[in-house]
Amino acid sequence: MMNEKKLIDLLNSGEDYNFVAMDDKFARYDAFDTEHGIMLEIKCRNKHYDDTLLEKMKYDWNKEYAENHDLEFMYAVSMPHKGGHKVYLFDPIIMERDEEYDFKWHTRKLPAQTEFSRTEWIDKEVGYLNIKDALAVLHIKTNH
Repeated sequence: MMNEKKLIDLLNSGEDYNFVAMDDKFARYDAFDTEHGIMLEIKCRNKHYDDTLLEKMKYDWNKEYAENHDLEFMYAVSMPHKGGHKVYLFDPIIMERDEEYDFKWHTRKLPAQTEFSRTEWIDKEVGYLNIKDALAVLHIKTNH
């Protein structure tokens, strides 16, 4: 199963990125590349979806922070796919600005926290990024 650490290691295995995981589990993004000024939000899903979920509140905060600090904000989603995983990289700020992307924002009942044991459900405004609109796609084959 892919996780945040493995995904960061994968992205750092080339010469393009040098992401460091955020220490604070409540940080609004998961990793940062100081050299390139890139904030990275990571989602590791256990099922493949053509439309990947994006929380509007988190997106709006990261977008504003990135724009105010002259940074980039990228969104990486890992999902299982035919004998391995695919990692989809998105630049939602550019998608919205240059392509007038339709995120299909709407309110939906979702768990208040995804990685903690609570089962409280709240309304969250969410949208979607379709995998065909990814900036880059990495296919990682699993060796058995």
